[in-house]
Amino acid sequence: MYELTVCLKVIYCSEGSNVPQAVEQKLVYSRTAELDRPADAPSVYITAVSDHINCRAVNRRRIDVRGAVTVNVCIMGENVTETVCEAFGENIQLRKKSCLCPSQVIRTQKRAVVSDDLSLSETAPPIGTILRASADVISADKKLIAGKAAAKGELKISVVYTSAEDGDEPVSSVQFSLPFSQLVELEGLDDDFRCFINTSVISCTVSPRSEGDGVSRQLECEVLLLIDCYGVKMTETQLACDEYSTTLQSSHTSAPVRIEKAPVPIDSGFSVRGICESKDSPLAAVYDASCSSEGMRLTSSDGRLIAAGNITFTVMGLTESGDFVICETDVPVEEEISSEATEISPDADIRASFSVTSCTYTITADNTVEVKADITARGWLTDHITTEAITDITVDETAPREAEGDYALRLYFAENGEELWDIAKRYGASMMRIMEENELDGDIVKEAGMLLIPAAQ
Repeated sequence: MYELTVCLKVIYCSEGSNVPQAVEQKLVYSRTAELDRPADAPSVYITAVSDHINCRAVNRRRIDVRGAVTVNVCIMGENVTETVCEAFGENIQLRKKSCLCPSQVIRTQKRAVVSDDLSLSETAPPIGTILRASADVISADKKLIAGKAAAKGELKISVVYTSAEDGDEPVSSVQFSLPFSQLVELEGLDDDFRCFINTSVISCTVSPRSEGDGVSRQLECEVLLLIDCYGVKMTETQLACDEYSTTLQSSHTSAPVRIEKAPVPIDSGFSVRGICESKDSPLAAVYDASCSSEGMRLTSSDGRLIAAGNITFTVMGLTESGDFVICETDVPVEEEISSEATEISPDADIRASFSVTSCTYTITADNTVEVKADITARGWLTDHITTEAITDITVDETAPREAEGDYALRLYFAENGEELWDIAKRYGASMMRIMEENELDGDIVKEAGMLLIPAAQ
C-alpha cells in the first residue's frame, strides 16, 4: 500500500491582463499494488512520473483538469540458498570455486526536510506570485561517522515569480544555493562495509514572506529529500561444485545460485539540447528556461548502461504582441553512461536518480529558443552472477567404490592443460596426494608427461 500526492499547478492570465498568475492544488490518493509473490525482508522503491495532463474551461473561474501518472514499484527481498562449503568424513573430496558475495546487507531510506529563508538582492523586484519553484542536487558526497552515514551536498533552488510592482519586466527568475547535511542510522555499519548514498528531491515548496510592510523580498524554502542508503559487506566464499569419495559411492544434488556482485557507483553526466518555439508570435523576451528530467530512466542494453527517456524543456516568455507565453518540447534521449562495470546484465539492479545541474538558453530566431541542459545521473548498480553449487551430498556406506586393480602407484600420461581434479576423480585418488607425489604446485598440468597416481586410502 502506498500514498501518492499529485501537485497540480495552473499558470494563467486573467481576462484583460498579460501578467501571469498561478494557482496550485494538491491531491492525495491511496493505492494498493498486488505482488506476484511474497518477499522476505523487503525493500520498497516507488517512483511516480506524470504522463500527460490537459484541461478545459468550465466557466470563467473554473477549469477541469485531467491527467495520468505512472507509478513504478520495485520490491527487493532476500532469497537464501543453503550450499555446501565443506565436508568431513567418508574420504569426501570437494572441488571448490571461490566467489565474492555479500555476507551482510543494510538498506534504509530516510526522508529529510531542508529549509531556509532566502533573500532577494536589492536590485531584484519584490515578489508577487510564484510561477515555478524547483530544486536539484548539483553536488553530493557522503561520510561515515561511527556507524552512521552522513549525506552531504548542495541544492540549486530555482524560482520564477511575477513582480509585485509595475515595471518593464513583469516576470523575474532567481537561483540560490542551499547546502544540506543529514545523518542516517545504519545499524551494524562498520569500516568493512561499502556504503552508497543517493539523495533525490521529492518536492520543493517556496512561499514569499514579507517583513510587515506588505512587500515580499524573502522566500521561505522547504525541500523534501529522499536519502537512499545501501551498505554491503563482501566476503570471499568457497562453494563446492563437485565431489567424490575415494572409498565409497557418493552422489550430490546441485542448484543454480544467484550471487550479487560488489556494487558499482554511478556518477556521470551528459548534455541535451532542445528547441522551444513560439508558434503564434515571435518572442520579444525570455523570462525563464527550465528542464525536467523526471521522464528519464537508467537501463542496461547490450552490456552497457543507458540513460533513456524524455527530457522536457520549458520556456516562459513574452511575444512581440505583448502576450505571455509558455513553450514546451519533449526531447527523446538515449545516452550511454560511463561506469566502473565492464559488462552489465539485462536484469541488473540500478538505483539512480537524475538531476539538472545547469540549464541555459540562446534565442536562435524570432520565434525559437535553443535550450541546453546538463544532466547528472547518480546512484549505484548491483549486478549478479548465477553459478551451480552443491546443496546436498549423499554417501552410500554399504557400497564401496570399485577399485581398478590392486596397486600402490599407477602411471598416467597427462596432457598439457589437463585438470588434476578430473584425473583424481577418474581414479578415485586424492588430488592433494597426486600433487605431493609429483611435486606439483598447481591444479592444472603445465607440461605433458607421466604422473604417479597413488592408490586410494
